[in-house]
Amino acid sequence: MSNISEDTKKYSYLVEISSEDNSYLAKCLELGIMAHGDSQEEAIQKIKEAVRVHLLMLLEDGEDIPEPKSIIVNL
Repeated sequence: MSNISEDTKKYSYLVEISSEDNSYLAKCLELGIMAHGDSQEEAIQKIKEAVRVHLLMLLEDGEDIPEPKSIIVNL
């Protein structure tokens, strides 16, 4: 069985400033998931939680967890 907490650390995350609402937009490019935050740290926290929930849903549906496409440095 997969360790979801460890799996979330394997994906890459990109954080950008959203000029529309002056918030931070975090993306997990491998999974196509996005999350907003008022700070870079909050956006990273929210995207990791979104990835965790997404991976749990994949497991519940009996699907495989996608392998990350890049090497990550822990944030």
